[in-house]
Amino acid sequence: MRIPEWTHRGEDVMMRPKLLALNVLAATALAVATAASAGQPAKATPKKDPAAVLAVVSGNVNVLRGDTKIDGSFGAALQPGDIVETTAGAQAAVLFDSGQIIELGPGSKITIGSVPAKGGDNPSMAQIPDALSGGLNKFARSTDGAEGMSVVPTDLRGSGKSGKPDPLSPRNTRVSPGALSFTWSPIEDVLEYRLHLEGPGKAAGTYTSSAASWTAPKDGFTPGQRWTWSVEAVTADGSLSSEPVVFEVASTDQSNEISALTSRLDPLMSSGDATRMDTAAYLLGSYCRSAGFYGDAINQLEGLSKRHPDRKELHQELGSLYQAVGRNDRAAEEYRLALAN
Repeated sequence: MRIPEWTHRGEDVMMRPKLLALNVLAATALAVATAASAGQPAKATPKKDPAAVLAVVSGNVNVLRGDTKIDGSFGAALQPGDIVETTAGAQAAVLFDSGQIIELGPGSKITIGSVPAKGGDNPSMAQIPDALSGGLNKFARSTDGAEGMSVVPTDLRGSGKSGKPDPLSPRNTRVSPGALSFTWSPIEDVLEYRLHLEGPGKAAGTYTSSAASWTAPKDGFTPGQRWTWSVEAVTADGSLSSEPVVFEVASTDQSNEISALTSRLDPLMSSGDATRMDTAAYLLGSYCRSAGFYGDAINQLEGLSKRHPDRKELHQELGSLYQAVGRNDRAAEEYRLALAN
C-alpha cells in the first residue's frame, strides 16, 4: 500500500512531521504483521551514560568523534565533543538527558557540549562553534560571551509547571467534519473552564464546562475551515489562560478518503485475529499521519504501542507525531521508551 503524501500550503502549521524515518515505518508494519519479529535481540546498552542520543534519523546523518566516524543511526550514543551533521535532504533529532530535543534540518551541524550532572543548575547544552550551516529549527538562541549558538534551556519533560491549562486535542492537526471533542489538562480547585473558539463558522464563541473537556455540536464546523482555540481556567484566585492552538477541518474529499480506507480495513479490524487487527491499525494510523490527521494517527499508534510496548519503532513514530502537534514533553517520553527497547 502506497501512503500518499500531503503537501501543506504556504505557512500551514498542519504539515507532515519533519523527522519521519520512512524506512523505520516500513519495518514497523512488517514487524507487527510477523510473529517472528518478537524474538529479535535488543541492542546492548552502552556502559557509559551518553550525553545525548540520536532520537530520530532520516536520510544520511554523520557523527564525527575526533577523526573517527561512528554509527549515525537511531539510538546512537553521543558524547561531549561529538559532531552531528546532516547532509542535503537529511534530518535528525538529538535527545539530551535533560529531556531537550534538538532538531536539525538538512545541511545542519552541531557539536555536543558538556553536560552537567543531574540536578545541576545548568541545562544540557549543544553548542555550534561554526556559523550555523543549515536549519537548526528551534530551541536556539544567541549567548552572550560565547561563540556561536547554544540551546535554550527548555526542559521538555515538564508539563503544567506554570499551572495553566494545556490544550491537548485537537492541536495542530486536521480533523474530520462533525461533532468534535476538545480536551485539555485539568487544573486543581477550578470553578469552571471557558473554551474560546475563534473561526469563520457558527461554532465561534465562548463555552463553559465543569470538566476538562467539551464536545461541540456536529454542525458547528464546515469543511475546509481553520480554527483557533484556547481554554481559560477560572479559580478563586483568578483566571489562568492557555496558549492558543489551531486545527483545520478537513475537506469533504479528504474525509471521504479516510472513510473509504476505514471501510476497506473493516474486515481486518473485525476479524478477531490480533495480527490482522494490529496491521489494520498501523495502516490506518500511517495514512492519517500522511494526510495530516495527526490526532487520529496518535490514537491508532498509541493503542498499538500499548499492545506492543517493546516495539521501539512505534514509540519513535509517536515521538515524531507528538513533536508535530507541539507536545514536546510527550515526544521526549516516547523517544526515551524507544531508546530503552
